[in-house]
Amino acid sequence: MIRLFFQLVVALIPVYVFAIGIGISTMALTDAGGTKWSYSQWIASMLLGVLVLVVTESFIFRLWLLPKWAQALSERFYGGTYFPTDDPLASLAQLIIDQHCGERVPELEKLVLSDPSRTRGWMELARVAEIELKDLQQAAGYMLTGARKVGRKEDAAMLMWRAVTLLHRDQVSRPRAEEIRRELMQRYPKTTYGRLAAKSPGEQE
Repeated sequence: MIRLFFQLVVALIPVYVFAIGIGISTMALTDAGGTKWSYSQWIASMLLGVLVLVVTESFIFRLWLLPKWAQALSERFYGGTYFPTDDPLASLAQLIIDQHCGERVPELEKLVLSDPSRTRGWMELARVAEIELKDLQQAAGYMLTGARKVGRKEDAAMLMWRAVTLLHRDQVSRPRAEEIRRELMQRYPKTTYGRLAAKSPGEQE
């Protein structure tokens, strides 16, 4: 929510500047001190201002906001299901798994940390740790780190629940899984995964 508010504020900055410009030009039009503009100058300044505003807002929405919103909607409704080639992060994760190049995991970590609020990034990182590195502890650790970084409570709860299900697969790690499950219940009781954790102790997805 805070990130969305910040994006909207940035998008509205050119509008604020344009409004200030209208005020200044209107004052110049009605200035009685001998520096007033002609109506043709005022109209020309307004047209120029509108042109600059449209171009600026077009760049902001097309190059920044719309891609961000499209990505967020994709991950929200479809769980980020896309072909790996559509996304450098997902592509690298799949490459690491397919070619068994675990030495590139730090590179993947760097990509994930470049946008830590992105839920899909932590899921891909955990998937690589689980499948390629065969390390459930590390995979769960990535999920828990992601739960602290993502913005939405529902996403954080989902990552915590996935950590629970991973650790439940290891007999030694089950006490830790139960600790995380109880923490999930306490922190996010009203989320889907918080309710699932409350009614399904010890069970997995």
